[in-house]
Amino acid sequence: MSTKKIFLILFLTIVAVTTVELYNLTAISLWHDESFSALLIKYDFNEMIARIKMDVHPPLYYILLKGWNSFLGNSLFSLRLFSILFSIMATISIYIFVKQAFKNKNLALFSSLLFVFSYFQIQYAMEARMYSLGTFLVIISSYFLLKAIETKKWNWWLFYAVATSLGIYTHYFVVFWIIAQGLYFVYVIYQDAKFSITAWLKNKNFQLGLSSYILVATSYIPWLGTFIKQNAQVQQDYWIPPINIWSIPNTFAKMTGGEIVDPAKSGYVLVFLMVVIFLALVLFLKRNQAREKWLIVFSLIIPFLLATVLSVKRPLYVDRYFIFGFPFYAILLSGAILLINNKWTKNFLIIVAILGFSSTFPIRWSKIDIGKKPGMAGASTYLNQEFKSNEKIFVGSSFVYFTFKYYNRTNTNPLLYAPGFMPHYSGTALLSPEDIITDFNKETKKDDIVWMINTTGFGNYQPTVPGNWIKEDERGFQDAYPYLGWIIISRYKVD
Repeated sequence: MSTKKIFLILFLTIVAVTTVELYNLTAISLWHDESFSALLIKYDFNEMIARIKMDVHPPLYYILLKGWNSFLGNSLFSLRLFSILFSIMATISIYIFVKQAFKNKNLALFSSLLFVFSYFQIQYAMEARMYSLGTFLVIISSYFLLKAIETKKWNWWLFYAVATSLGIYTHYFVVFWIIAQGLYFVYVIYQDAKFSITAWLKNKNFQLGLSSYILVATSYIPWLGTFIKQNAQVQQDYWIPPINIWSIPNTFAKMTGGEIVDPAKSGYVLVFLMVVIFLALVLFLKRNQAREKWLIVFSLIIPFLLATVLSVKRPLYVDRYFIFGFPFYAILLSGAILLINNKWTKNFLIIVAILGFSSTFPIRWSKIDIGKKPGMAGASTYLNQEFKSNEKIFVGSSFVYFTFKYYNRTNTNPLLYAPGFMPHYSGTALLSPEDIITDFNKETKKDDIVWMINTTGFGNYQPTVPGNWIKEDERGFQDAYPYLGWIIISRYKVD
């Protein structure tokens, strides 16, 4: 296929997918993590950094989003548009990276198409979080690594160091992919210099590469103390459930089909999927002669191994964090299919793969049935319309407190009921003492009208209200995903 046709196909595909994303960009309500992003960037820069340090993530995404916000505003469309921008850049970078790695334009196009069509990446491209930014940085740093090794020029090693440093300042999980890149770097030097220490020291790539990694490590020194504190915080208490034998298969299930599979009902599907992936891996390694194939394999396997090993002590395995490695899964599948000798089988699997991945978004979106699930956007619209200036608003869970604060148009500051300990992952970095109440009776008096916001989803805590509160009305607004449950708005009069 000519380069012109490939560029046209890639361009039209990106435009089509982006159009669908933009059309549906605000259909799903903001959720807890996104509201954290939206509210955090409203602080002045110094206070924002101070509050980031009290959370569990690095600062780069929030810094960039704050700059974006200063130009385009804090609307939900604008917040999520920032992520879509990096999703587009990641798609283009996959093409550039694969073409550099394997000198194969068809493989580069095929990999990019599987990535951009997938619901797994679209879902996180439409969230106001750091996932598409991190994915772009992982891919572009991989490209810089290959260019640096090929050319042995310091400027490419500098580009690699900068992209890598930005990656670890975006999300801590990105470190796993940097380790995979480092392992590939060691493999390349070993191929050139074997076990000779002298040969290693004289190897120009080793000299430049080592300098690059030292530069990355040095760049992280200002944040190292904060990382240690955040890590200690996570070790004490975190929400992530323990890993099990189905965790990795279900991550690949989400990458492939957009949703997890219940192993109790359809465990055979997960087993079949892992067998297919294993066969693809064997075919990819056996028939692909390029040494760059090991960068793909390391970038796909090493993060899963590290996350699994570290989760033995404290669970940290989360499906969405592997979005950073999803491009390598797309490359592996694409590469294995294109290496099949039988023309008819190969063409059939190409069609199946493209149709399968491109159908994940419409199928998943139709299952969500978003038109009937307004979530906090619908709940807030209702409350904003019904609320009177002398009334009060209390919230029973921080996991909906911040989402309501984003949508709140009542000119009244809602108060979070938190009589006991609050875990850091509930968003305590954004809370101030004036946001919290511990006793309903101290905050209300006879004839007060009180609005209470609760959730039946993640972070569900529906406090018992005082006996002299008479419920006058209650409305429920279902959220998009099952784990988010329903937003419950109750209206009480204090007797």
